[in-house]
Amino acid sequence: MYICLCEPVTDRDIRTAVQTGCRTLRDVAGQLGCCRDCGRCAKAAKEVIDATRAEMRPIRLQRNTQPAMAA
Repeated sequence: MYICLCEPVTDRDIRTAVQTGCRTLRDVAGQLGCCRDCGRCAKAAKEVIDATRAEMRPIRLQRNTQPAMAA
């Protein structure tokens, strides 16, 4: 879905930017050019950034604390 109409930027573009290192709206705007002209897309872009970052949070794994059995 298009997030920014002034610059043709989609939610997929924003997700990819976040997955490759952008962390803030300013980072995404600098890389993709969105949110600079009229600014109406800033809220939607921020929502996509936040959702993508939430999906990327590392999953905490539990370590096996039981000693290995001797063969």
